[in-house]
Amino acid sequence: MPHITRFRKMAAASLLSAVAIISIACSSSGGDPIAATATDTPVPTATAITSASGGSGVGIGGSSSAVPTPPSVDLPVTNLLDLTPIEIVKAQEQVMIDLFESTIDSVVKIETRTRTGGGEGSGWIWDIDGHIVTNYHVVDGATLITISFFDGREYTGEVVGFNSEADLAVVKIELEPGDTVQPSQLGNSSELRVGQSAVALGNPFGQDFSMTSGTVSAVGRLLPSGFGRFSIPSVIQTDAAINPGNSGGPLLDIDGRVIGINTQIRSESGSSSGVGFAVPVDLAKRVVPNLIDSGEHNYSFIGITGTELNNVIRDGLNVDNTQQGAYITDVSAGTPAQAAGLRDDSGGQLNTQFDGDLIVAVDGRKVTSMDDLIAYLALNTSPGDDIVLTVLRASGEDLVVVTLTDRP
Repeated sequence: MPHITRFRKMAAASLLSAVAIISIACSSSGGDPIAATATDTPVPTATAITSASGGSGVGIGGSSSAVPTPPSVDLPVTNLLDLTPIEIVKAQEQVMIDLFESTIDSVVKIETRTRTGGGEGSGWIWDIDGHIVTNYHVVDGATLITISFFDGREYTGEVVGFNSEADLAVVKIELEPGDTVQPSQLGNSSELRVGQSAVALGNPFGQDFSMTSGTVSAVGRLLPSGFGRFSIPSVIQTDAAINPGNSGGPLLDIDGRVIGINTQIRSESGSSSGVGFAVPVDLAKRVVPNLIDSGEHNYSFIGITGTELNNVIRDGLNVDNTQQGAYITDVSAGTPAQAAGLRDDSGGQLNTQFDGDLIVAVDGRKVTSMDDLIAYLALNTSPGDDIVLTVLRASGEDLVVVTLTDRP
C-alpha cells in the first residue's frame, strides 16, 4: 500500500526544463530576466527596515533633479536557432551553475540530537538576524541543534517557534561580531504553473550542500501534515525526488527564489519515487513572522465540513454538470458557520435531500472545491476577520458574512 513518508533528509533529481534554455536565450538577446524580479525581496526584519529608512538613496523624498537618459547601445542579438546543440547545453549548465553559486550561502545543514538518537535535515536563512526556516519534523524532540553553513561555519541553534499543522519551525542562531548571513529571496507560490522548473538545495543522505532539479508537477494539493486533523493547503507537488536530508530545505524557481519547503514524499517503499511535496512559501510568509514574534501561529476557523461536487450532488441541487464549488455537508454547533446561518445537508444522498449550501465564491474569488476554500482561509485570513461567502440555495444566490475565530 502506498504511504506518506516524512524524512529528516530529502533530495531532488531530474532534468532542467526548457525554461532554462529560454531564460538564457533572453539574456543573450540583451534582456535581463533577473531585473524583472527585483521587487521580490526577503521578508525584512526590524533591523533591515531601520537601516533602509536611514539611507540617503534617491527615491521618495530624495532629489527631484532629472536623471539624464543614457545613450542607446546596440547589443548583439543571439537567435536561439543559431546556437549549436552543445552551446544550448552549455547555456543550460551555466544557468544552473549561477543559480547554485548565488543561493547556496543561504542554505544550512541541520543536525539534531534527541533522547533516542538524532537526525539530519536542511533549512534556509529567513533574515539577517539569523532566523532559519525548516520543517517541524526535522527539529521535533531535539535536545541539541547544530547549524552548518557552506563555508564551514557552525552554530548552535534554538527553536523559537513551530507550527506542526504546517510542518514549519524557526530556528535561531546567535551570530558572532562581524558574522553575516545571506537571506533567501522569496518567490510567490500562488503564481506557480505546472511545468515550471523546480530546484532543490539540501543535504540528501548526508551529502552536504547538494543541488538537484525537476519540475513543478502539480499545485494546490491538500496534504495531511501528520501532526493533527488539519491539512497543509496549496502544497506544491514536484517530480524532484525527496530523500532523507533535504527535509526543510528550499525548493527554488529558476531565478533562485524560494517557492516551497520540501517536506514529504508519496512512496510505495519509503524511498524516493519521484513524487515529492513542498509547503508553499506563501503559507510560510504568514506563519514564520508570527513564529518569530510570539512562537506560535493561529489559523482562522469557520466550522464546516464539505465535499467536492459530483453528478449525484449536482442532480440533487438541480445545477448544471459543469457547476463547481464547495458543498456543505455539516455545520458544527457553536461555530462561526452556525452563527452566520450557513446550512448543511440535512439528508444527503441517503434520501436525496440536497439542501446544503453550495459555496461558489469567497470575498469575490471563485471557489471550485473545498480545497480552494481551505487554502483561501489559511493564506488570506486571520481570526477575527469577516469574510463574505457567495452561496447557492434553492431560493437563489445569497451573500453570507462570517466572522472567523481561532481554530479549536
